[in-house]
Amino acid sequence: MTFTLFIHFKEQYITYAQVGSEIEEEKYKKLKKQKIAKFYIDEKDELNYQSFLDALLQDTMSSSTATTEEKVNIVEGACGSAIERMQQDPSSESSYKMTENAARTLRQCISENPDAMKELFGKSVEKHELIVKHSLNVSALATKLGQKMKLSEEQLDELAVAGLLHDIGLMQLSEETRNLFSKNRKDFTKEELTAYNAHVQDSISILIEKPYVNQNTMELITNHEELKSGYGPNKKTKLSLSEYIISLVNIYDKTIITTDLTPKQAIKEILIDQMGNFELDLLNKLKEVLTEEGLLEL
Repeated sequence: MTFTLFIHFKEQYITYAQVGSEIEEEKYKKLKKQKIAKFYIDEKDELNYQSFLDALLQDTMSSSTATTEEKVNIVEGACGSAIERMQQDPSSESSYKMTENAARTLRQCISENPDAMKELFGKSVEKHELIVKHSLNVSALATKLGQKMKLSEEQLDELAVAGLLHDIGLMQLSEETRNLFSKNRKDFTKEELTAYNAHVQDSISILIEKPYVNQNTMELITNHEELKSGYGPNKKTKLSLSEYIISLVNIYDKTIITTDLTPKQAIKEILIDQMGNFELDLLNKLKEVLTEEGLLEL
Protein backbone atom coordinates (compact mmCIF):
# COMPACT_ATOMS: atom_id res chain seq x y z
CA MET A 1 0.00 0.00 0.00
CA THR A 2 1.11 3.53 -0.74
CA PHE A 3 -0.68 4.95 2.31
CA THR A 4 -1.19 4.14 5.99
CA LEU A 5 -4.53 2.65 7.09
CA PHE A 6 -6.25 3.63 10.33
CA ILE A 7 -9.26 2.36 12.23
CA HIS A 8 -11.40 4.40 14.62
CA PHE A 9 -11.52 2.83 18.08
CA LYS A 10 -12.52 4.33 21.44
CA GLU A 11 -12.51 7.89 20.17
CA GLN A 12 -9.07 7.67 18.57
CA TYR A 13 -7.51 6.67 15.26
CA ILE A 14 -5.20 3.67 15.54
CA THR A 15 -2.74 2.57 12.87
CA TYR A 16 -3.89 -0.68 11.28
CA ALA A 17 -1.35 -1.07 8.47
CA GLN A 18 1.72 0.98 7.63
CA VAL A 19 2.61 2.42 4.23
CA GLY A 20 4.51 -0.17 2.21
CA SER A 21 2.81 -3.12 3.88
CA GLU A 22 0.40 -5.65 2.41
CA ILE A 23 -2.84 -7.21 3.59
CA GLU A 24 -2.63 -10.93 2.95
CA GLU A 25 -5.58 -12.65 1.30
CA GLU A 26 -6.56 -14.64 4.40
CA LYS A 27 -6.53 -11.50 6.52
CA TYR A 28 -8.61 -9.72 3.90
CA LYS A 29 -11.19 -12.52 3.88
CA LYS A 30 -11.36 -12.34 7.67
CA LEU A 31 -11.98 -8.58 7.48
CA LYS A 32 -14.83 -9.13 5.02
CA LYS A 33 -16.33 -11.80 7.26
CA GLN A 34 -16.11 -9.50 10.28
CA LYS A 35 -17.70 -6.68 8.24
CA ILE A 36 -15.22 -4.03 9.38
CA ALA A 37 -17.15 -0.81 8.88
CA LYS A 38 -14.49 1.64 7.75
CA PHE A 39 -10.81 2.29 7.28
CA TYR A 40 -9.37 5.80 7.31
CA ILE A 41 -6.39 7.49 5.72
CA ASP A 42 -4.56 10.70 6.53
CA GLU A 43 -5.56 13.68 4.39
CA LYS A 44 -1.99 14.00 3.12
CA ASP A 45 -2.26 10.49 1.63
CA GLU A 46 -5.31 11.25 -0.51
CA LEU A 47 -3.40 11.50 -3.80
CA ASN A 48 -1.50 8.31 -2.99
CA TYR A 49 -4.80 6.55 -2.30
CA GLN A 50 -6.36 7.82 -5.52
CA SER A 51 -3.37 6.68 -7.58
CA PHE A 52 -3.47 3.29 -5.86
CA LEU A 53 -7.20 2.95 -6.58
CA ASP A 54 -6.85 4.02 -10.22
CA ALA A 55 -4.07 1.48 -10.80
CA LEU A 56 -6.04 -1.26 -9.04
CA LEU A 57 -9.13 -0.57 -11.15
CA GLN A 58 -7.23 -0.63 -14.42
CA ASP A 59 -5.20 -3.71 -13.50
CA THR A 60 -8.37 -5.57 -12.56
CA MET A 61 -10.35 -4.46 -15.61
CA SER A 62 -7.54 -5.47 -17.98
CA SER A 63 -6.79 -8.76 -16.24
CA SER A 64 -7.45 -11.91 -18.25
CA THR A 65 -7.66 -14.02 -15.11
CA ALA A 66 -9.93 -11.88 -12.92
CA THR A 67 -13.49 -13.22 -12.82
CA THR A 68 -16.56 -11.11 -13.56
CA GLU A 69 -17.44 -11.29 -9.87
CA GLU A 70 -14.03 -9.91 -8.90
CA LYS A 71 -14.31 -7.10 -11.43
CA VAL A 72 -17.80 -6.16 -10.28
CA ASN A 73 -16.68 -6.24 -6.64
CA ILE A 74 -13.78 -3.87 -7.25
CA VAL A 75 -15.94 -1.48 -9.29
CA GLU A 76 -18.68 -1.57 -6.65
CA GLY A 77 -16.13 -0.67 -4.01
CA ALA A 78 -14.76 2.24 -6.03
CA CYS A 79 -18.23 3.60 -6.84
CA GLY A 80 -19.43 3.15 -3.27
CA SER A 81 -16.39 4.94 -1.87
CA ALA A 82 -16.84 7.81 -4.34
CA ILE A 83 -20.51 8.24 -3.45
CA GLU A 84 -19.81 8.16 0.28
CA ARG A 85 -17.03 10.71 -0.07
CA MET A 86 -19.32 13.01 -2.04
CA GLN A 87 -21.96 12.62 0.68
CA GLN A 88 -19.43 13.54 3.37
CA ASP A 89 -17.66 16.32 1.47
CA PRO A 90 -19.82 17.37 -1.50
CA SER A 91 -17.75 20.48 -2.18
CA SER A 92 -14.58 18.44 -2.78
CA GLU A 93 -13.31 18.57 -6.35
CA SER A 94 -11.18 15.46 -5.80
CA SER A 95 -14.27 13.54 -4.63
CA TYR A 96 -16.15 14.58 -7.77
CA LYS A 97 -13.24 13.57 -10.01
CA MET A 98 -13.10 10.25 -8.16
CA THR A 99 -16.79 9.76 -8.97
CA GLU A 100 -16.19 10.49 -12.66
CA ASN A 101 -13.39 7.94 -12.75
CA ALA A 102 -15.47 5.33 -10.92
CA ALA A 103 -18.37 5.90 -13.33
CA ARG A 104 -16.11 5.39 -16.36
CA THR A 105 -14.78 2.17 -14.87
CA LEU A 106 -18.33 0.98 -14.17
CA ARG A 107 -19.18 1.60 -17.81
CA GLN A 108 -16.10 -0.31 -18.90
CA CYS A 109 -16.94 -3.22 -16.61
CA ILE A 110 -20.53 -3.69 -17.80
CA SER A 111 -19.51 -3.15 -21.43
CA GLU A 112 -16.69 -5.72 -21.50
CA ASN A 113 -18.19 -8.40 -19.25
CA PRO A 114 -21.48 -9.93 -20.46
CA ASP A 115 -22.55 -11.18 -17.01
CA ALA A 116 -21.58 -8.03 -15.10
CA MET A 117 -25.08 -6.54 -14.98
CA LYS A 118 -26.56 -9.76 -13.65
CA GLU A 119 -23.80 -9.96 -11.05
CA LEU A 120 -24.36 -6.34 -10.02
CA PHE A 121 -28.15 -6.49 -9.78
CA GLY A 122 -28.20 -9.93 -8.20
CA LYS A 123 -26.49 -8.80 -5.00
CA SER A 124 -28.43 -8.14 -1.83
CA VAL A 125 -27.25 -5.48 0.62
CA GLU A 126 -27.97 -4.29 4.14
CA LYS A 127 -30.66 -1.63 4.55
CA HIS A 128 -28.12 1.11 5.33
CA GLU A 129 -26.40 0.38 1.99
CA LEU A 130 -29.56 0.68 -0.13
CA ILE A 131 -29.02 4.26 -1.33
CA VAL A 132 -25.51 3.50 -2.59
CA LYS A 133 -26.69 0.23 -4.15
CA HIS A 134 -29.57 2.04 -5.87
CA SER A 135 -27.18 4.67 -7.21
CA LEU A 136 -24.94 2.00 -8.76
CA ASN A 137 -27.94 0.25 -10.29
CA VAL A 138 -29.27 3.46 -11.83
CA SER A 139 -25.85 4.39 -13.20
CA ALA A 140 -25.31 0.99 -14.81
CA LEU A 141 -28.83 0.46 -16.17
CA ALA A 142 -29.19 4.04 -17.42
CA THR A 143 -26.00 3.76 -19.46
CA LYS A 144 -27.12 0.41 -20.89
CA LEU A 145 -30.46 1.94 -21.87
CA GLY A 146 -28.61 4.98 -23.23
CA GLN A 147 -26.55 2.70 -25.47
CA LYS A 148 -29.76 1.07 -26.69
CA MET A 149 -31.11 4.56 -27.50
CA LYS A 150 -27.86 5.37 -29.34
CA LEU A 151 -26.63 8.21 -27.14
CA SER A 152 -23.12 9.53 -27.71
CA GLU A 153 -20.15 8.46 -25.57
CA GLU A 154 -20.15 11.86 -23.89
CA GLN A 155 -23.84 11.55 -23.03
CA LEU A 156 -23.27 8.06 -21.65
CA ASP A 157 -20.48 9.35 -19.40
CA GLU A 158 -22.81 12.08 -18.14
CA LEU A 159 -25.53 9.53 -17.43
CA ALA A 160 -23.10 7.27 -15.56
CA VAL A 161 -21.95 10.07 -13.23
CA ALA A 162 -25.48 11.40 -12.73
CA GLY A 163 -26.66 7.91 -11.84
CA LEU A 164 -24.08 7.69 -9.06
CA LEU A 165 -24.88 11.16 -7.70
CA HIS A 166 -28.60 11.65 -8.36
CA ASP A 167 -29.63 10.93 -4.76
CA ILE A 168 -26.75 12.68 -3.02
CA GLY A 169 -29.21 15.20 -1.60
CA LEU A 170 -30.88 12.48 0.47
CA MET A 171 -28.04 12.65 2.97
CA GLN A 172 -28.93 16.29 3.67
CA LEU A 173 -32.43 15.33 4.85
CA SER A 174 -33.48 14.34 8.36
CA GLU A 175 -33.22 10.64 9.17
CA GLU A 176 -37.02 10.38 9.28
CA THR A 177 -37.39 11.86 5.79
CA ARG A 178 -34.44 9.88 4.44
CA ASN A 179 -36.17 6.69 5.56
CA LEU A 180 -38.89 7.44 3.01
CA PHE A 181 -36.40 6.18 0.42
CA SER A 182 -37.52 2.64 1.29
CA LYS A 183 -41.24 3.46 1.08
CA ASN A 184 -43.31 2.97 -2.06
CA ARG A 185 -43.98 6.38 -3.58
CA LYS A 186 -47.63 5.41 -4.13
CA ASP A 187 -48.03 5.27 -0.34
CA PHE A 188 -46.62 8.75 0.33
CA THR A 189 -48.84 11.30 1.99
CA LYS A 190 -48.81 14.78 0.46
CA GLU A 191 -46.55 15.98 3.27
CA GLU A 192 -44.16 13.06 2.84
CA LEU A 193 -43.93 13.65 -0.91
CA THR A 194 -43.08 17.32 -0.35
CA ALA A 195 -40.45 16.45 2.25
CA TYR A 196 -38.90 13.70 0.13
CA ASN A 197 -38.78 15.83 -3.02
CA ALA A 198 -36.57 18.28 -1.14
CA HIS A 199 -33.64 15.95 -1.84
CA VAL A 200 -33.65 17.18 -5.44
CA GLN A 201 -33.16 20.81 -4.38
CA ASP A 202 -30.56 19.73 -1.86
CA SER A 203 -28.65 17.90 -4.60
CA ILE A 204 -28.69 21.08 -6.67
CA SER A 205 -27.50 23.25 -3.79
CA ILE A 206 -24.59 20.87 -3.15
CA LEU A 207 -23.27 20.93 -6.71
CA ILE A 208 -24.43 24.21 -8.23
CA GLU A 209 -21.80 26.71 -9.36
CA LYS A 210 -18.99 24.23 -8.88
CA PRO A 211 -16.75 24.86 -11.93
CA TYR A 212 -15.63 21.23 -12.10
CA VAL A 213 -19.20 19.84 -12.30
CA ASN A 214 -20.37 18.98 -15.82
CA GLN A 215 -23.49 21.07 -16.43
CA ASN A 216 -25.28 18.38 -18.45
CA THR A 217 -24.70 15.97 -15.59
CA MET A 218 -26.08 18.65 -13.28
CA GLU A 219 -29.27 18.85 -15.36
CA LEU A 220 -29.72 15.07 -15.17
CA ILE A 221 -29.39 15.13 -11.38
CA THR A 222 -31.76 18.09 -11.15
CA ASN A 223 -34.47 16.41 -13.23
CA HIS A 224 -34.15 12.73 -12.30
CA GLU A 225 -37.62 12.74 -10.69
CA GLU A 226 -39.36 14.58 -13.54
CA LEU A 227 -42.16 13.08 -15.66
CA LYS A 228 -43.77 13.96 -18.98
CA SER A 229 -47.02 14.62 -17.11
CA GLY A 230 -45.38 17.38 -15.08
CA TYR A 231 -45.78 15.68 -11.69
CA GLY A 232 -42.09 15.88 -10.78
CA PRO A 233 -40.66 18.28 -8.17
CA ASN A 234 -39.69 20.80 -10.87
CA LYS A 235 -42.97 20.42 -12.83
CA LYS A 236 -41.11 19.97 -16.13
CA THR A 237 -43.05 18.44 -19.02
CA LYS A 238 -40.32 18.50 -21.66
CA LEU A 239 -37.17 16.55 -20.97
CA SER A 240 -34.13 15.52 -22.95
CA LEU A 241 -33.78 11.85 -23.88
CA SER A 242 -31.05 11.45 -21.24
CA GLU A 243 -33.36 12.97 -18.60
CA TYR A 244 -36.17 10.59 -19.57
CA ILE A 245 -33.76 7.66 -19.32
CA ILE A 246 -32.50 8.44 -15.81
CA SER A 247 -36.04 9.18 -14.62
CA LEU A 248 -37.39 5.89 -15.98
CA VAL A 249 -34.51 3.79 -14.63
CA ASN A 250 -34.85 5.51 -11.25
CA ILE A 251 -38.53 4.50 -11.16
CA TYR A 252 -37.75 0.91 -12.13
CA ASP A 253 -35.06 0.36 -9.50
CA LYS A 254 -37.08 2.12 -6.77
CA THR A 255 -40.02 -0.17 -7.62
CA ILE A 256 -37.81 -3.20 -7.01
CA ILE A 257 -36.51 -1.72 -3.74
CA THR A 258 -39.83 -0.54 -2.29
CA THR A 259 -42.19 -3.36 -3.30
CA ASP A 260 -42.29 -7.14 -3.27
CA LEU A 261 -42.59 -7.24 -7.05
CA THR A 262 -40.23 -9.41 -9.08
CA PRO A 263 -38.39 -7.70 -11.96
CA LYS A 264 -40.91 -9.20 -14.42
CA GLN A 265 -43.82 -7.91 -12.37
CA ALA A 266 -42.17 -4.53 -11.90
CA ILE A 267 -41.58 -3.88 -15.61
CA LYS A 268 -45.12 -5.05 -16.39
CA GLU A 269 -46.52 -2.57 -13.87
CA ILE A 270 -44.31 0.23 -15.18
CA LEU A 271 -45.34 -0.40 -18.80
CA ILE A 272 -48.94 0.19 -17.69
CA ASP A 273 -48.56 2.93 -15.06
CA GLN A 274 -45.97 5.06 -16.85
CA MET A 275 -47.47 5.00 -20.34
CA GLY A 276 -48.31 8.70 -20.21
CA ASN A 277 -44.98 9.74 -18.71
CA PHE A 278 -42.58 8.18 -21.23
CA GLU A 279 -42.59 7.36 -24.93
CA LEU A 280 -43.67 3.79 -25.66
CA ASP A 281 -40.41 3.15 -27.53
CA LEU A 282 -38.33 4.02 -24.46
CA LEU A 283 -40.47 1.81 -22.21
CA ASN A 284 -40.09 -1.09 -24.63
CA LYS A 285 -36.34 -0.51 -24.94
CA LEU A 286 -36.00 -0.73 -21.16
CA LYS A 287 -37.75 -4.10 -21.22
CA GLU A 288 -35.41 -5.21 -24.02
CA VAL A 289 -32.32 -4.24 -22.02
CA LEU A 290 -33.60 -6.03 -18.91
CA THR A 291 -34.28 -9.13 -21.01
CA GLU A 292 -30.93 -9.06 -22.84
CA GLU A 293 -28.99 -8.63 -19.59
CA GLY A 294 -30.85 -11.48 -17.88
CA LEU A 295 -32.20 -9.16 -15.19
CA LEU A 296 -35.80 -10.36 -15.51
CA GLU A 297 -34.65 -13.77 -14.33
CA LEU A 298 -33.49 -12.51 -10.94
